[in-house]
Amino acid sequence: MKYLLAVLAFSFFAHASDVAPKTESEFTHIQPVAVEEAPVVKAVEVTTLDSDSDGVLDKDDKCPNTQAGEKVDASGCMIKLDSDKDGVPDEDDKCPNTAAGTKVDDKGCELDSDDDGVVDSKDQCPDTSKDFVVNGYGCPQTATLKVNFATNKYNVSDELIDDLKTFAMFLKDNPGYQIIIYGYTDSVGNEQANKKLSQNRANAVKEALSRYGINTTKMTAIGKGEADPVADNETKEGRAQNRRIEVELLQ
Repeated sequence: MKYLLAVLAFSFFAHASDVAPKTESEFTHIQPVAVEEAPVVKAVEVTTLDSDSDGVLDKDDKCPNTQAGEKVDASGCMIKLDSDKDGVPDEDDKCPNTAAGTKVDDKGCELDSDDDGVVDSKDQCPDTSKDFVVNGYGCPQTATLKVNFATNKYNVSDELIDDLKTFAMFLKDNPGYQIIIYGYTDSVGNEQANKKLSQNRANAVKEALSRYGINTTKMTAIGKGEADPVADNETKEGRAQNRRIEVELLQ
């Protein structure tokens, strides 16, 4: 009996030792699991600035300093009034009531393509040379030809003949014109001599124009002497300008 109890006691303690807790040294091969906190993501703050309070956000505003109260377009730029819709804002328009569809210059005024003082819509002679003085319809009345003479001379040099070519071409394109050629001198010398000299100058130009095919029956030459100066006869430059030819055109 004592032997049986001893065996049972031994078995109990042996079994108990099998389930006893392990010491720390028995788990050295197991590494602890690291625990990381998830990063905190802050909400992005969206800014919608409109510094000049024109209704267009700064990021889209091409005119960021618009004055308060001004009407602006989608780009934030002031809308300029153009009452006659010619493309020129009222504040810059020198001709504010231009008819619809009229071509205008940068001042809002109707074009005068040949720069003769008559707008295109009223110009019946739209390509008039700047040498001509025109009537209210933009057609030539008189012309100051670029023909100047040396003192006491009336011959037309080859160079001066070339200067007459443009005028001759105009006469060919407009055969309805009759012309009066006026010759002039400066005030140097005798008045009667100047009268004769100016006549010779007018005749010389008439002959030169005839070389370009202008019928002499359509041209009348008149010497005016030293009358009607266009510049000061007291200066060398002025006298040179007065030794000239002018042409009147008759329809």
